[in-house]
Amino acid sequence: MTKSVYEIWLSWQNGKEKFQLPILPPTIEINSPSKNENIDLADFGEITILQEPGAKTFKFSSFFPAKWSPLCEVRPTKLSMPWNYVKRLEAWRESKLPIRLIVTGTPINFAVSIDDFFYKEGDKDIGDIDYDLTLKEYIFVTSRKIDTKKKTNANGGNKQRPDTKPVPKTYKVKKGDTLTGIAKTIYKNSAEWKILWEANKQMLIKRDKRNVKQPGRFIYPGQVLTIPQKTTGTGMTAVQLKKVQTSAVSVTPRK
Repeated sequence: MTKSVYEIWLSWQNGKEKFQLPILPPTIEINSPSKNENIDLADFGEITILQEPGAKTFKFSSFFPAKWSPLCEVRPTKLSMPWNYVKRLEAWRESKLPIRLIVTGTPINFAVSIDDFFYKEGDKDIGDIDYDLTLKEYIFVTSRKIDTKKKTNANGGNKQRPDTKPVPKTYKVKKGDTLTGIAKTIYKNSAEWKILWEANKQMLIKRDKRNVKQPGRFIYPGQVLTIPQKTTGTGMTAVQLKKVQTSAVSVTPRK
């Protein structure tokens, strides 16, 4: 039997452990979500704010055979027992480290996490194990240093005068308000709507469950939002500065 031009490999710890799927799945479902934000503006209608795409998800189903057959993509000597494949995947997931998914003959070569692994006794042959595997693209992070020292000019003064205007502790939502609009008014930066979302998401989700899938999309007049205070000198909100001080991470570009 002619073998497929494709091979699917899963590896862990830069190839320290790896194996080829013995039976190719019929299809691989790839979901590449968008995080674009839609906002309704008075007199303008709906506008879209383009964001970076979300992490890809790979989903496929196949089975680990108990016996070698012409369907297998590996030689008989390379075929392992079904439960050995299961135990290895479970061990990789428990390690809390990403694995790598490679499909030869395609651009698919991603670091991924094991999001879901379902398996059962094979429906056709005794000893086989049918499985469904869902993998999610893993984004690596690296540490970086944040310089919070105040820069001064030649005269010894501050290069940029800090914004001394006090930030309100709360804000009562009015008709037509959006989180980006409120962030623009308070922080002078609409991109800081996520700070407002983090500080108020429990209350917003409790009021409208649709906020789970569309964070901050649904706010209502009369709601009182907690406004995180802004620090001086760094240009960051208190919430942002706290995250930097405790984790100090940044996202590296995907490879």
